[in-house]
Amino acid sequence: MRWRPAALLTTAAVAAAYALGAAPGLTWLDAGELGAAAAELGVAHPPGMPVFALLHKAVMLAVPVGDAAFRGNVASGLLVAVTVNLILRAARALEIGPGPAAIAALWWAAAPLTWLHGTTIEVYTGAAAAVAALCWAVAASGRSGDARWALAVAFLGGLMAGHHPALRLVGVAALPALWPAVRRRPRIAVGLLLAGLLGAACLIYLPLRAAQQPWRNWGDPSTLGALWDHWTGARIRLAFADRFGHLSLDAWTTALQQLAEVPLLLAFGLPGLALLTRRPGGWLPAAVLALDLLYATSLNPMGLADRQNLLVSLVALSLGAAAALAWAATRVTTDAWRAVGGLTAGAVGLLTIGLPIDRRDDRGLPALVRATGDSLPPEALALVASDNFAAGWAFAQVVEGERPDVAVVVRQHAWDASSIDPVRRRLPAALAGWRPGAGLAGLDRLRSDWPLAWEWAGGLDAAARPGLDEHFPLPGRGLPELSADRLAPRGAALHPPPAPQRALTALLRRLPGDPLADPQAARGFAGLLDDVGQLRLATGRDAVPPFAAAAALDPERALRWSNLGLAFSRAGKTDDAIWATRRALLLDPDDATAGRNLARYLLAAGQTAEARATVDDLLARHPRDADGLALRGVMKGNAGDLAGARADFEAALAVDPAQAEAQAGMAHLRRLQAAPPR
Repeated sequence: MRWRPAALLTTAAVAAAYALGAAPGLTWLDAGELGAAAAELGVAHPPGMPVFALLHKAVMLAVPVGDAAFRGNVASGLLVAVTVNLILRAARALEIGPGPAAIAALWWAAAPLTWLHGTTIEVYTGAAAAVAALCWAVAASGRSGDARWALAVAFLGGLMAGHHPALRLVGVAALPALWPAVRRRPRIAVGLLLAGLLGAACLIYLPLRAAQQPWRNWGDPSTLGALWDHWTGARIRLAFADRFGHLSLDAWTTALQQLAEVPLLLAFGLPGLALLTRRPGGWLPAAVLALDLLYATSLNPMGLADRQNLLVSLVALSLGAAAALAWAATRVTTDAWRAVGGLTAGAVGLLTIGLPIDRRDDRGLPALVRATGDSLPPEALALVASDNFAAGWAFAQVVEGERPDVAVVVRQHAWDASSIDPVRRRLPAALAGWRPGAGLAGLDRLRSDWPLAWEWAGGLDAAARPGLDEHFPLPGRGLPELSADRLAPRGAALHPPPAPQRALTALLRRLPGDPLADPQAARGFAGLLDDVGQLRLATGRDAVPPFAAAAALDPERALRWSNLGLAFSRAGKTDDAIWATRRALLLDPDDATAGRNLARYLLAAGQTAEARATVDDLLARHPRDADGLALRGVMKGNAGDLAGARADFEAALAVDPAQAEAQAGMAHLRRLQAAPPR
């Protein structure tokens, strides 16, 4: 196989597959906010990502068909094809043949994570393209010694400052590749510095655009201080300070599980990366993998939950897999066997990895935004909480011109002037009397007759607005209920079946077609129901209906079943609580909270032996779980094993000196010891 035909055919096949598989419209989570920022060249969420906005805008303009959302989705897919081409070029610079390189590149393109981000508006396919380009430039620079490649490395390293934060680490890691060029020609150092600064100059986009006050002007980085806060993600780091920069075993487990979804890339990629380190510039893919894993598991583990990390790691593994396949091909003696082996490896890889995420029916969010928008009165103030609604409304208003009279405010950012002022500038009457920083309680300063829409999130709103009840997901008209079997958990009946959510039913009836047919849409609706359930748990009301409906729509989330079990328990339905919590543990056997809850429910049902076995299993998995140790101590004490109870209480207090059950248990044991014998 010759290089040029192989590269052209592989790139064209991937571009066609992704264009055909692109979502037909706007998808869930951040797609709407990012799409709005790209469409109007605004400022996206921290760190602003100007490279994404400029690149996606250019590709969206080049796509000749479809609305803005579809063109944005296709743009991500085309960037996948560009990345494939860059992987092939990097492989060639690393002296890998076209056959193994094409197979490994196709494995990357067919990975579930690649397909997830390549069929919707997201930043990660552009990040993958940038990393593949950097690997190509570093390998070519190391092999040829051409100063122009060193300049390309410096430029790409600087450009990464204006993209995803993980790429900053990669850009810094590539700096050693510049040393040979500087050693040969010391005067080139000035040129390399200028090339890096030229790449980093993309950051000037942020204050320039912010000064023009676009609709999407997150953080308003028009001043130097605001630019620094936005680029470093100061607000996000503050909000998630307990998770940033901490080593997390759970995050590493999640990362390994996601990498295991591409078994051939992993099996061939890891040894292949070791082979690449022997070649000029071949050390960078291994460094990319290490740095991306560090970022995903320690610096920003929240992204793993939404599958927003590790696409860059897969690029590195694809280059390693290409090297391993090339090495294996040299051990095969005949061209025929090489061809058979290559075709088999490619077919097995595609069949094993597959394209499991089908977005052809993913029309839920645009329909949801339109339906809820139709229910809002003129000039309403809509306080939204979820990423889905915030991003969906951003795209609807900025790109599609929907309901420009509605003042949409993300409630979590209500204290921040940079979030409130853009709304105030467009709709000054909507927020009259309510200043940034006043919090949700400050809404009392608004006119009493002002139309207000409210999306609940957990129990946080109950304290601020105790007079309001929850709605799904915003106030709407009541319509006849959907049949109970539609919202019952799949594969199991509740006893008795919970009443369906009237508001959910009303909303679904207003949407075209079957809005629950698409898995992505079902997950989105389930997340909105979770918020209602969390609120009801926090306020002591019946939380079974929302959690049961959420479990019916998206039954693969362990926390949802655990919450449903807690809701059943509070409703006095212990048998149903046991059933739901067992479902949670089937999905996540290491969930310590669900294990403790199950043991308590079993005790309440009189199943003492099984409760003790459940706690023993929990402590075998988590031997330093203070709550589990205290619970087992209580069980031992009730069974008359006072010495064993004391040992468990002491072990619990050694882990958590404030553990309430252990403190109470020790106090009780001391009273028993001090009591005079009868």
